[in-house]
Amino acid sequence: MRRSHREDDALGLRVVVVQPPDHGPRIAEGLEVLAGRATLEIVHDARRCLSRCDAGDVDLLVLDARRRAEVQSVLAATARSGGPPAIVIEPEAGDARALAWFRAGAVDCVSAEEAPKRLGTAVAEQLARDRARRTARGGDLGFAGNREVMEQLNSALVVVDLEGRIVYANPPAEQILGAEGSLHGADAGKRFRSGKSEEPLLLRTLRGGERFKGAEALVSRPDGSKAPVGISCAPITSPEGRRTGAVAIFQDLSEATQRRSHALQTEKLASIGQLAAGVAHEINNPMGFIHANLFQLAEYTEDLQRVWRQVEALRHAAEGADPTAVRIAAEALDKASQEADIEFVLGDLAKAIRESQEGSERIRHIVQDLRDFSHQDTGERVFADLNQCLDSTANIVWPMMKHVVSLEKDYAELPPIGCYPMQLKQVFMNLLVNAFQAIEEAVGESGELGTIALSTRIEDEQVVVSIRDSGVGIAQEHLERIFDPFFTTKRVGAGTGLGLSTSFGIVQGHGGTLSVESVPGQGTTFQLRLPLDAEAPAAS
Repeated sequence: MRRSHREDDALGLRVVVVQPPDHGPRIAEGLEVLAGRATLEIVHDARRCLSRCDAGDVDLLVLDARRRAEVQSVLAATARSGGPPAIVIEPEAGDARALAWFRAGAVDCVSAEEAPKRLGTAVAEQLARDRARRTARGGDLGFAGNREVMEQLNSALVVVDLEGRIVYANPPAEQILGAEGSLHGADAGKRFRSGKSEEPLLLRTLRGGERFKGAEALVSRPDGSKAPVGISCAPITSPEGRRTGAVAIFQDLSEATQRRSHALQTEKLASIGQLAAGVAHEINNPMGFIHANLFQLAEYTEDLQRVWRQVEALRHAAEGADPTAVRIAAEALDKASQEADIEFVLGDLAKAIRESQEGSERIRHIVQDLRDFSHQDTGERVFADLNQCLDSTANIVWPMMKHVVSLEKDYAELPPIGCYPMQLKQVFMNLLVNAFQAIEEAVGESGELGTIALSTRIEDEQVVVSIRDSGVGIAQEHLERIFDPFFTTKRVGAGTGLGLSTSFGIVQGHGGTLSVESVPGQGTTFQLRLPLDAEAPAAS
């Protein structure tokens, strides 16, 4: 789907609009401002759209997101083959949906409500960027004719040469990177490096020709602070196909990230509240009979003290060698022993001590599991036992869900994996809580028990962790959106829709995959796969 651009100006630009044949967003009205500057073609399905892209003369796609599956397939296909950029018309307004489309590979997202007013400007911006990228292939001198257009873009744009030096940055780029007027000639690697060991996406594009659309990254500022951005990178090549540089377009996601972090924190606090209630209940049970046993032990102690006083009286009588006093003291001791039922007291005392020891041991295990679960990551990968990570997390959740769940475990012997253990425990926690809630909804007040089955195995050089539940299941139309930020099938107030999205991102960050299979009314299975040759821990 690589485009064979013509040498003519804007009149030669071609925009393909993918829209269902029924009435929808007023796309044509929004594109009226492009009359005479670009050629518009409307198609009604993904197959026709991709066919037009294969022809090689499409400069921009405008996709109506009412058919989400088709739009996602188009974005995936164009991302794989370096096809034209795409703007998505989203019927549901909001940052969450826009962020999801940026992640899927869109270069911009316009709400259907705003389409008549904003779409034309968005398309014009993307066409200007495209022209700027093509002009940049001719070298630094090519920017002169497009500098004014590029500087008016709302999104940040940076172009680097083969040495990784910034040869152009528009004002939004300078603002985001915190270096107004001083970026020319700067080392792009330092500006776009977000971690000690991670190679910036822009340099990966420059050195390996990789393309990125709507990826999330961090950029560094001179004051040491970092800013989250959504970034798209593409290589710049000469007419002969030789790579001459790279271009990056990015947008500041600080505000959206703060909102997402706030919502995620709210969900975490809700989960912590549930867990705290469950753990408190679990600790309360052994504490209850320890407390009761202590009261009983106090009564037994009083009985034993009365018997002991008679033992002392008998000892003193024996020392006086008076047979009558000894007989009287012995009779008093026998009477006190019978009144106290000393044989029963001694037997029950031993039983109470054993029960209290078992209860305190149970509490010790709960506290130890909590300490293991809450142990903070060091920020570096370490070798960890995934069976232990999964099991300790299940032990923490168990008090909350044992009244409706039967837990099954089938763990294979696994080698240690280089990972961030606390992040993976967060993933397991999210999946287990979701499974519990699905079962709770399925069984209701029936008193029946649902099943959560945990299993691990090694398959195709990967560690596979499976969490299966017998809950209500997930409707097929929701499966394709289940990992989208803020998407939730729970009732209002029961979830923010960030648990699975966060889990998906964590697993991806480990170089793995997280997938889901579900049958409504029968249950759901989440499967986490991590490579056996995951990155080893950093040397200390």
